[in-house]
Amino acid sequence: DIDYRPRPQDRRFEDYNLVLDAAAHGLGIALARPPLTADQLRSGRIVAVDERVALNPVSYWMDRPVGRPRAAAADLAGRIAEQAGLAPEKLEAFLQDDA
Repeated sequence: DIDYRPRPQDRRFEDYNLVLDAAAHGLGIALARPPLTADQLRSGRIVAVDERVALNPVSYWMDRPVGRPRAAAADLAGRIAEQAGLAPEKLEAFLQDDA
């Protein structure tokens, strides 16, 4: 594992596409997310420095209102949870009506 912690002097971009554009134009290296860079890696626009991977210290949180969410919101939560590899029983516990 690589211990990565952002430093104040590191360039930071709010848009991931800008990160990849900056790397492609020689402004430095990018900490790339493999699923989002596969096409650019295949095309040769960017190249991998090596094969190592690191966990990203950034987290995303799914929140919901009190009570069971609307069907559309529950469906979206299910799709996100599936992509993230969350066990179905954990998703169901998250969606439970707590009112």
